Amino acid sequence: MGDSVQKGERLWAGEGMAVWGTDHPGCLILEFEDEDVCEAAFRIQQLLASHAVPSSFVERRGSRMFLVRRLELLPVEVLTQAGPGQVDVAFCAGGRTLSREEAEARLKPDRRERMEDLAAHAARSLRAHLSLRGIAHLRARLRFGLTEDGTCLLQVVNPLECELGTTDMRQVAELLGG
Repeated sequence: MGDSVQKGERLWAGEGMAVWGTDHPGCLILEFEDEDVCEAAFRIQQLLASHAVPSSFVERRGSRMFLVRRLELLPVEVLTQAGPGQVDVAFCAGGRTLSREEAEARLKPDRRERMEDLAAHAARSLRAHLSLRGIAHLRARLRFGLTEDGTCLLQVVNPLECELGTTDMRQVAELLGG
């Protein structure tokens, strides 16, 4: 599918990347502004996939782009912090931390639970890998969305919205690489 998908109009731009429509209704293209950021994001996706964390990632396209599944974005984000023996998960929307009850009011209870479980699993997986390289703590902002059939998936993680031991994306990619 990857070679036949063509980039369409720009839909959104954020920290270090842009989202493009495609000629395939079920897919989008993420284009990173920097090759090192793309490589760090790719390594995160590989690591999460190896730990069975389902995400919107389909494939890498060149040095700065990913093909991803189009998701209906959920109105709540998850902030995770992981350290030795602990993972903390907080829900937020509009820059404000939400109580569990507020998050549940914006989501179906099973979706809130699924997001919380996936976020904790992703944070534990990343932290376990990074701890072997001397990084004791991490923070990540995670976003989720729904497929057409209602499956809840993690969106591709933007490493610029994470604290992974360094702000140098080349170093982040190396830390995540082996």
